[in-house]
Amino acid sequence: MKKYTWVLLPLFFLLAFSLTKTFSLFESEKVNTSSIDIAKWQVEVNGTDISGSTTEFTVNEIHWNSSSNVKSGKIAPGIDGYFDIIIDPNETETSIRYDVTFDFSALDEDQFQITEIKELNNKEIVRTGEFTYSNIISLDEINNDETNTLRVYLEWVNDEANNDKDSELGNFNNHNSINIPVEVEITQYYDSDLLVEYTGA
Repeated sequence: MKKYTWVLLPLFFLLAFSLTKTFSLFESEKVNTSSIDIAKWQVEVNGTDISGSTTEFTVNEIHWNSSSNVKSGKIAPGIDGYFDIIIDPNETETSIRYDVTFDFSALDEDQFQITEIKELNNKEIVRTGEFTYSNIISLDEINNDETNTLRVYLEWVNDEANNDKDSELGNFNNHNSINIPVEVEITQYYDSDLLVEYTGA
């Protein structure tokens, strides 16, 4: 009986060692096959890194055109200008869609008019909401280090009926600063996504 036990004992250790080795190999293979690379996601808007998919900020830097009738560095009725929304996705490894929504409610439309909103560098933009403008930035464009610049043109209307309001605005300490809230949403683009043009007024 003792001789039989001694024969089985080495066989038992051999079997246990074999199972442990097989299990270790299985675990090693499992770890290796589950390791994947996730596409990098980093987008800057006007030089600010967007940590989430939606960012709200206020535009307070408008480039006003000069006029021979207005002191340099100052603005007055009749002056026009523009501001830019610059979207830089060059650290991103997927195609993206952007939706930029402007809040013009603080602007008196009798005083200030938005004359045009377009994308520079011959890129077409789609108006997808009353004050929302959208576009797709392909991975090829991102790999070519391209940025998308959305430019908004506005004009301080020269209307005698606005003299009192114009005077009030001119009395502000920061009379050459107009704040316009903007919301920028950046999402990954899929082929099934459609840019549907806004058909309202």
